[in-house]
Amino acid sequence: RERGLILHKLMEEVLTGEVSEGEAALTERADHLIRALGQSPVADPATGLSAQELSACVVQTLTLPEIVALRPGLLPEFPVYAAQSSDGVEAATAGIADALTIGEGGRPVVVVDWKSDVNPDAQTLDHYRAQVRAYLDMTGAERGLIVLMTGGTVIAVPPSPQTAAA
Repeated sequence: RERGLILHKLMEEVLTGEVSEGEAALTERADHLIRALGQSPVADPATGLSAQELSACVVQTLTLPEIVALRPGLLPEFPVYAAQSSDGVEAATAGIADALTIGEGGRPVVVVDWKSDVNPDAQTLDHYRAQVRAYLDMTGAERGLIVLMTGGTVIAVPPSPQTAAA
């Protein structure tokens, strides 16, 4: 859990310009975040939180071709909301997209979800697809990306058929 929190925070801070995307700056910031969680950084990521491994993971993610293409317009930590009415009952849904791009007219185009899992199973990946698809449905975005940061894999998620038709 802590590893995921730190990776998300590092990605947010790189995208807002709060921290440089250079490995040295990221390692220093990761070290600080690890300590802020009351832990001590370790050299071996198999035994705990490694500032070097965390920074390398962020650098790898930022160099993925799909992320490089989106970088100029990629906005971090974007709140998303939706409301539906059924049989006179309104249901509200809210979430925070890890990152997204905005097109003309202020409409979201691509929703990105950072994932820190080392080796997620099929059921977990299905859950992630459903989560991203819900964000696509809420925003009307054209496509979603699940970014498995540790393995450097990007999984495209299309919107549900009813959202794509709208």
